[in-house]
Order: sequence, then C-alpha cells, then structure tokens
Amino acid sequence: MKGRQSYARILLIRRKALGDALVTMRAVLEVVRAWPAASIDLVIDRPFAELLEGLGGRAAGSGGLRVLAWPPVAGQSWLSILRGGRYDLVIDWLGSPRTALWTMLTGAPVRVGYDLPRRRWAYNVKVPRNQSAGWDLRGFAGEAFLDPLRCLGLTPAPWRDGFAAAGFQERATEGFSDRYRTWLDKWTRDSGVRVVMMMSATWSAKGWPAGHAAELYRELRRRGFNPVLATGPGDEALEGQLRELLPGESFAPPTTLLELAHLVGMARIFVGTDCGPRHLAASLGVPTVTLFGPTDPIGWNPAAPDHVSVRTDVECSPCDLADCPVPGHPCMMELTAGMVLNAVERILDGGSL
Repeated sequence: MKGRQSYARILLIRRKALGDALVTMRAVLEVVRAWPAASIDLVIDRPFAELLEGLGGRAAGSGGLRVLAWPPVAGQSWLSILRGGRYDLVIDWLGSPRTALWTMLTGAPVRVGYDLPRRRWAYNVKVPRNQSAGWDLRGFAGEAFLDPLRCLGLTPAPWRDGFAAAGFQERATEGFSDRYRTWLDKWTRDSGVRVVMMMSATWSAKGWPAGHAAELYRELRRRGFNPVLATGPGDEALEGQLRELLPGESFAPPTTLLELAHLVGMARIFVGTDCGPRHLAASLGVPTVTLFGPTDPIGWNPAAPDHVSVRTDVECSPCDLADCPVPGHPCMMELTAGMVLNAVERILDGGSL
C-alpha cells in the first residue's frame, strides 16, 4: 500500500503478555501521531489496561487513544463492540486465530495483519513475519512491530527506548497508597545508585535461583548501591524464598502496576529476568540488565548500550521452552551474580547515566 490514507476510526489489537504489549507501544504511539484526529481504540488484556492507558496518553500527548479491556465486563457483547466501532482501519499485532476473526468481524475496509497460516485470510494488507525473500530474519521485536506501519505507507523512525518517559514521572503520587508513598520517601532518601531488581518468571524456565538473586542484592549493597527487590503477582513462592535469605527492608511493598511504573522510573538501573517490568523500564528510558536463558536476547533486548543482556553459553540456550527439560537448568543456574554485577558496572562505566 503506497502513501498514507486518512482514517477516522482505528482499532489496534495487542493482547496477551505485558511485555509484548509494552514493546508494541512505540508502534501504537506512531499510529496516534500519524492520525492525530482519529478516534483510536487499543485492545489490551484487562489487568494491564490502566497502565497502558496512562503510558499511551502521556507519551502521545493526545486524548485520542482509548483502551478497550479484554475480556469485556459481564453484559457487554464483544461482537457489538467490534461492529459498533465502525472502524476503517484495524491493525492486529497479535495475529492469533481469534484476533484474526475479530479483525474480519469489524468489517473494516483496511485490515492489517501478519501473513501467517490460518490468519492471513482475515487481512487485506498482509505483513511478512520476520522473513524477506524466503530468508528468516531475526531482530528486536519492537522494531518488527513497526513493520505493519511501513506497509501502510508510514516511515517511522527506528525503535528507541524511553518513548513513554515524557511526563510520566510528573504523575502525582496522591493516588498511590500511603504505604507505598511512605516507603518511597525513605528509599529515595538513602544514598547510592538506585537499582530495582525484579526476578519474575511467568515461564519457570526464565526463573533465576533465589540464592543467586540474594547474593547479587548483598553484593550491590556492599558496593554502595541502593538496591530494592520488587515482586508481583505470581512471585509468591520466589518472594518467600528470598525473604528467608534477606531482611524485610530489602523489599518494596506490594504495588499496583502504576506504582510499579513509578518505582521503576525512579531507578538508575533495572536488573531482572526477561519479564514485563523489564520492558516497562526500557519504555521509561531506564537502563536495563536482563538475565536471558530460554529466550533470545536478539529478539527481546533493545540493541542499545544501555540495555545489556547477560547469558551463559550453554548449547541449548535459547530454546524458547516454558519449562526446562535439562537437569539442573544450566542456562540460568550457571548465570552467576558476578556476571550480572559486571553488567551493571559496565553500564555505569560506559557513562550512559
């Protein structure tokens, strides 16, 4: 499709994991900037809706972006929502059989999606998925998510970090819990480079041993850093293990996603597994050190000196498996606290902060 057409009502579909949604937000904001007068709806899984709406509105500087949370509340008809939107452009970044059906059901005259089996029938603008002239391509997912816009005639700049930082830290903390605000005041008064550590693992294969994480925390503290461990839903078992190894003041209090975004934005460095909050840090312009095991840093780590990947050289990594079949889980077990600490110091020594 050549040139840029005019669209009045746009639907953007980006369901599933928080990290995937955050990496796509740069492309979402390009749509907002390209069609500032359009009414734009973004489909996001309900637990992430408030955060993505906040990031999108502040970064875009526009009230034209509205979040549609999936699943709909009781009594709402999703089909009525899709049909009633009267969209003239739909972009489906997830590309599942279900979202392909949603795209077709909108009746939009322009439907953009990936050229994949069991999906391509729903789209009339088909986007190659990591392929060019029969060759498989690998690259950062955030950059690949800009490809549908290029197929629409846009020329977005390459993906960059920090795209959601503008104005977000100016958010008033009055809406935050008293517990979080009291704790934050104490933490920010402490000296030392602030480091937020988050070792969440929605896949068990991404998990880093609690003993390694505790060792890293103690070494950061010994060297004068001001680290804090943050946890989220699903981290209960890991948090229990860590609390047996570290004092209570090592941990941030429970947070909402908006409070977590605020906390991460206050850090000088984020250290964590390949998890959603790590992508949140990158979107806010916070340098990251990420522990990679089953997933590929080429696809999920921004190609920038402020975002360092740490991994072992075991032959089976990356495998893209949610559960490790190898005894001892070597890709994460052999990834030491010292390796991660060296990466943290590499960022500082590089003068990027």
